Amino acid sequence: MKYWILSGLASAILILATPTADAQDPGVLRLPWNQWQVHDGDNPQCAQIDIQSGATACTVKPLNSNSGWTRPNQWQRIEVTLPAELQSTPQLGLLVRGEFPVYEVFVNGQSIGSSGNFATRQGPQYTHAIFSFPSSLARQGRLLIAIHALNVHTVTRIDRFAPALASIDRIETVGDLDTLNYLGSSLLHYLCYVAMFSAGFLFLLLYSVNTRLHEYFWLGARLCTLPLLRLCDLALVADLSMPSWLARALYAIINATQTFIAIEFVFSFLGRPVPKFFRAIQLFGGLYLVYLVLLIPWPAPVYYAIAGVTESSVIQEVAVWAQLLSALGFLLLLPVCFKSKLPEMRWIGAATLFFTVEESTRMLTFIRLPSLPQDLFWHGQDIDLRGLSNLLFAIVMLVAMTFRLRRIQDRNRDIEQEMSAARSIQQILIPDQLPTIPGFTIESAYLPAQEVGGDFFQILPIPNSGDSDQPSAFIILGDVSGKGLKAAMTVSLIVGSLRAFTETYRSPGALLTSLNRLLHGRGGDFATCLVLMITPSGELTLANAAHPSPYLDGEEFPTEPNLPLGISLDITYSEAKLQLSPDQRVTLVTDGVVEATNPSRELFGFDRTQTVSNQSASFVAEAAQSFGMGAPQADDITVLTIARAPVALPRPREILKYRDKKANLNPIAENSPS
Repeated sequence: MKYWILSGLASAILILATPTADAQDPGVLRLPWNQWQVHDGDNPQCAQIDIQSGATACTVKPLNSNSGWTRPNQWQRIEVTLPAELQSTPQLGLLVRGEFPVYEVFVNGQSIGSSGNFATRQGPQYTHAIFSFPSSLARQGRLLIAIHALNVHTVTRIDRFAPALASIDRIETVGDLDTLNYLGSSLLHYLCYVAMFSAGFLFLLLYSVNTRLHEYFWLGARLCTLPLLRLCDLALVADLSMPSWLARALYAIINATQTFIAIEFVFSFLGRPVPKFFRAIQLFGGLYLVYLVLLIPWPAPVYYAIAGVTESSVIQEVAVWAQLLSALGFLLLLPVCFKSKLPEMRWIGAATLFFTVEESTRMLTFIRLPSLPQDLFWHGQDIDLRGLSNLLFAIVMLVAMTFRLRRIQDRNRDIEQEMSAARSIQQILIPDQLPTIPGFTIESAYLPAQEVGGDFFQILPIPNSGDSDQPSAFIILGDVSGKGLKAAMTVSLIVGSLRAFTETYRSPGALLTSLNRLLHGRGGDFATCLVLMITPSGELTLANAAHPSPYLDGEEFPTEPNLPLGISLDITYSEAKLQLSPDQRVTLVTDGVVEATNPSRELFGFDRTQTVSNQSASFVAEAAQSFGMGAPQADDITVLTIARAPVALPRPREILKYRDKKANLNPIAENSPS
């Protein structure tokens, strides 16, 4: 049902936009271009003619039989007999449209005006001009109208705008009606290109969001640049104040880049590098850039020599063949599209086939080979099939993109669920509440670079019999290579194993050796780790696996770094001991503290870390993070501090109470001799 509704709306728009057919205006003499004759080259004699004999020193041929590419200089002529009503009109007006920007008009050998400047070879892209002359110039009612034009192929012209003769007071109205008729019949044509430009702009926005989708950039570039050529066409009809040099530059640059853009899109879509053969095609397509040399103010002889070369059929046809081959290159997309299991890819394949056929056919017309019509006429509307094919391809790509975005949303939902699970794991890796170890104060600070990270620490109390020589707890701080979900999964393996290992091993070196065996051979995963074993008496035993050394009261405590876990099996982790006195503090950090970087790419470094190491854990972590303010945090930041609590001596009154209580509990001891 929705397709019938869309079809009905489209038909209604076509009917409303269709201009009424023009009746032949009385008192207006049209001069269609197919009735004109042409002389290639500059010959002023083409403006002269002996009306009596018809003799002329100018060799001419029909304008529509002018095969090949146009010449830089050209004389166009037509002989007309004025109707009686125009012969009796005192002042006539000649409307010239559809001509090149620089030209001069002659009537029976007399100049009546010009457009542009032959010296600078520049003029307005809007060539609508009215020239007034008396009807008395006609000899026996006959006129020879000659136009000396500076023909340069890089400037567009619309042949449907033919010159016209009428009385001077009517000729302006004739031009306005022609403009309205053209705009009415070409409304859908230009709307198609407006929609194409909008689609291209949308693809460029999508690329700005995800710069890895290079095919979106190249498709957006193509869809945005082609409408600029139609803007040059429109400037011929409506006064957009566009100079001819700008139209020439746009024509040269856009046509030179279309081959490059088309080939880049194809191979970006395929995810392959551009082969050398297609690189050569891109190079040949760039031959259109030679037209830019015509914008340089050369002396006249040099200019016409260069223009003769640039307008040669060799350069023209090589550039067109390059565009033809680039269009055929889209056929490489068809196997990928039709073999895909995704339904939208088959739509892309069908649109690609239609686009390739139309674009190739258009190129065949330029090299004068049999081809299909390039314009679709329906209800008086003139629609360029090239614009239609590009717009259709853009619409199909947008539909395919919609399906892709839906799949991405589904995938993101799954990833979000995985990240939620990873955050749950992170709760285990980085405990929110630290266990209490009698006689010690432990603080922690954790600032991850991503939602889940590779840093971990564990504080695992060890049950003992009350002997002060028995260990009280293991404190483990480590950093797994990489970040994100993969690192979190590796950490979960380590933490799960630690809980089992600490029930078996009673030394940090043995604990690291077991972890090293666990990680070895796991696809390149490795980790740095520092293990401390503390006793109630304040003795600390340390073993280090390539982790930053700890700090004792603001001074680095040297440890043998050894190799990271998971690198080699043939390694023994040595141990070191230190005695932690009351009120002393040990600070452990991960390399995210030392390697914090500011916008000037300066490291926080070991010296700054040592300076703040005797502060609280949160102070050290925030100092490293604020140092890198303005630059993205590259690594997780984790800090642990372990301080031995001072021995609390009982006050005198408390000692007396204790003695009284003890005496009541043990009266024999109280009465015994001292």
